[in-house]
Amino acid sequence: MKGKILFLAVMAAAWTGCSTTETIDQPEGQKIGFTSAHIGNPVDTRAVSVIEKANINEFIVYGGYNDMTHVFDGVSVTGTPNADDWTYSTTRYWVAGKTYKFAAYAPSAIKGNGTIETDFATGSLNFKGYTSDASNQHDLIYATATETTQDPLEQAPAKVQLKFSHLLSLIKFTFISGFGNDITVTVKNLNVSGMISQGDYTGSTNSWTLGSATAAFTEIASATAVNKTSGQTKASSVDFAVLPQTIVAEGTAEGTKVTVSFDVTVQDNQNEYIVGSAEAGVTVSATLPAYTWVAGNRYNYNVTIAGENVDLFPIEFGTPDVTPITDAQFDDSDEIILPTNN
Repeated sequence: MKGKILFLAVMAAAWTGCSTTETIDQPEGQKIGFTSAHIGNPVDTRAVSVIEKANINEFIVYGGYNDMTHVFDGVSVTGTPNADDWTYSTTRYWVAGKTYKFAAYAPSAIKGNGTIETDFATGSLNFKGYTSDASNQHDLIYATATETTQDPLEQAPAKVQLKFSHLLSLIKFTFISGFGNDITVTVKNLNVSGMISQGDYTGSTNSWTLGSATAAFTEIASATAVNKTSGQTKASSVDFAVLPQTIVAEGTAEGTKVTVSFDVTVQDNQNEYIVGSAEAGVTVSATLPAYTWVAGNRYNYNVTIAGENVDLFPIEFGTPDVTPITDAQFDDSDEIILPTNN
């Protein structure tokens, strides 16, 4: 059974070769240090483990002054959120009169998700063949920094400051009951499909080039109930991390269309099922409206479920008709004659 659903998109700002690492020319005491990472525009979520300043504890760094790998080649830097105690193994040291370029990302869990290329000319990283699908749900953040050392190097340069940005978008769905306060609406088996799931990120241009592979996200075990009497006026899905992209509306000849579907049951104030049953709900689906998902933002689609979406027909009343009063036709005997005063 298919129904028409009203969607409102709400944009909320967030919220970002194999070579041996070498330590070259190591003057005593001039070690390269990192300060606590700053992450711009964090997004809140439940399904995706979002990285923000309050919880970051690791990032992976590349960098050097001859290329992006000869000093740091994918080195793990760890620390305590909001503290200035970030460390890494095998201390590296600053070299006088050099321009260092650094690039970093998190989380380390994305290692193996495509490939990471380094670009020393621009001091950036490229993520090739990156996938964001049901099996790869991560909040990808990225940062770069440049530091030029003095010659002679008489004091230690400042710690490297990295400001991370989120490279992906988030989408979620909030379900709202369009029924009366004593009606319970339950949503299960949310499925979102059709979005592009693989692409290449180019650090020098801060842009994604999308591929053709698509993804489907499924919450098989989800169950969301909305009952206004109990105070549960709305309920939200988990968040899904997606590649930034433009989606098109239904009826558009070409472009990426994203479809959402879910199962609905409706119970009356006696807990009797008037839509679906305890075993199965009614499947409702629709295509998302045209929009562009921008990196670092979450898009919350409000879904109001009403009777017409599940083939329920409301009891309605037409314009009332009232039989008019008829003026009776009196005969002479009906005339009232008043007495006269003499």
